[in-house]
Amino acid sequence: MKPLIVIDVDGPLNPWSAHPKPDNYRPFDIKVGWWRKLRVWLDPEHGDQLRQLAEETGAELAWATSWMHRANTEIGPRLGLPELKVIEFHDEHGWKYPAVARYAYERPLVWFDDDFGLHPERNREFVHKRRHLTTALIDVDPGTGISAQHLSEARKAFSGNP
Repeated sequence: MKPLIVIDVDGPLNPWSAHPKPDNYRPFDIKVGWWRKLRVWLDPEHGDQLRQLAEETGAELAWATSWMHRANTEIGPRLGLPELKVIEFHDEHGWKYPAVARYAYERPLVWFDDDFGLHPERNREFVHKRRHLTTALIDVDPGTGISAQHLSEARKAFSGNP
C-alpha cells in the first residue's frame, strides 16, 4: 500500500508563533472575508521538499488542517503543490485522529503537525492501534515550521517499510 504523508498548515507550514519570522519565509495575505485578510508566512521551498519526500518514498501527500479545502486554493499553489486530498475532520471527537485513521487505514504514515499534545489519550490510542505499522507523528514547533531535521525524520521512518 502506498505510504501517506499528512500535512497540517498552521505550525508546520505557517510558523505562526515565530517572532521574528525565519528569513526564508515570505508573507502572503489571504482574504478571509469581505475586507478582512489573514497574513500567513510560507517557505516557498517547502513545496519542492514535500514533493521530493513523497517521490522518494512513494507516498501520497494529503492535508489534515483546519484550512480544509482552502489549503488547495490558498496554500498549495503558493508552495507549488498540486491539489491534494483533504482529510476532513468536522466535529470529530478526538480531534483529527479518527479521520486520519480512516483515511490512512493500513498504510505507513508520516504526519506533520504542531498539535499532537491537544488530546494525549487519543494520541496514545491512535499510535497503539497502528503499532504494527510505520506511524511517525512528527511534532513541528510552530515557531520554526518544518525543517530539514523533520524531513530527515520522515525519511528515516519510511526507510523501515517493506
